[in-house]
Amino acid sequence: MDLQSLLASVGSTRTSPPEPSACTWSLPAADSELAQSHYANKNGKLGIDFQVRKLPFQGLQVMDPRLVTIAPGACNEKHRHAHESIFVLLSGEGEILIDNQTVPLEQGGVAYVPRWIVHQSRNSSSDAPLVLLAITDFGLTSAVLGDYDAKTRLKTGGTDAFAAAGRD
Repeated sequence: MDLQSLLASVGSTRTSPPEPSACTWSLPAADSELAQSHYANKNGKLGIDFQVRKLPFQGLQVMDPRLVTIAPGACNEKHRHAHESIFVLLSGEGEILIDNQTVPLEQGGVAYVPRWIVHQSRNSSSDAPLVLLAITDFGLTSAVLGDYDAKTRLKTGGTDAFAAAGRD
């Protein structure tokens, strides 16, 4: 799909405003069925233990908000992707590796990860989960590039997606 077709499609899909209840979400709802499970990975050898849930906003065309929960003392895998990401630490203690810099985050802290930059989130606490709100433009990026996300994450069983592709 070329850019003009994509813009025409996105511009013509919304004809009426959504119900106000479809436009709000709050942290207590995070543990309910409202946030749909999207992706999880656990690899004790590598210290990976996390879950990603999509937030239930109907009709989003560009943004893709997700709730990332990382177990105490664990992390998600090092990965990169074509979409930009903004992370907001909602609860817990953590840090984000962005390229070769580790950025500590406090509750309410915000971090930005540009496209194609290797990053990883880590829970600094040994007893409480880390909860991050991840806001991305995955919807738009995947509409243009297709399903690229699965190719850029750590593969099942611990094989690094970059090493498998001959890149470090």
